[in-house]
Amino acid sequence: MKKLLVLAIAASLFTVSCKEKVEAKETVEKEEVAQKGYKVSAEGSIVEWTGYKFTEKKGVKGKFKKINVIDAPVAATPVEAFNGVDFSIPVSSIFSNNAIRDGKLMKLFFGYMDNTDLLTGNFKTKGDQIFLNLKMNDVTKEIPLKHTISDRHVKLEGSLNILDFGAEKAFNSIHKACEVLHTGPDQVSKTWEDVKVEAIVFLKES
Repeated sequence: MKKLLVLAIAASLFTVSCKEKVEAKETVEKEEVAQKGYKVSAEGSIVEWTGYKFTEKKGVKGKFKKINVIDAPVAATPVEAFNGVDFSIPVSSIFSNNAIRDGKLMKLFFGYMDNTDLLTGNFKTKGDQIFLNLKMNDVTKEIPLKHTISDRHVKLEGSLNILDFGAEKAFNSIHKACEVLHTGPDQVSKTWEDVKVEAIVFLKES
């Protein structure tokens, strides 16, 4: 009888010990999962823009070849990963696959703005929405962005108006420089004030 009692106690202790080990293991695993998250990375990210010419609004595309991510916190979700991210983009990295056009944009567009060696800004989130605070020509404007998520890539889309940044001189300068090139079949020279901005942002696992 005593032997059976000892065996029962031993079995009970073994069961409790195993249960505690399993629970401890599960706790550690949960903590490890909680520590993993999403972080915005400049590596593998692309920033593109589309300007428009002609009355029918034909797009002229380009991109910036360099992006600097200054501060990127780790977050639990892809959207939250953008909150508080600071960035800068060297204007000299502009690339439209046309060297003459790039030169005009550098000299006759950005050259007519204040402090535009770098485009700077940050992202903010409000619920499931992402907003871009972009500083250009010493003016900061908030731009709402649409987003789609695919694995660890987030596509962002938005639109800005050049004149909202107090850049009338820059706008008039580039329009004058491209007056002939921006004259369509209707013989009207048209440079549009709005610019589409797109980005594909890579989120690395942290």
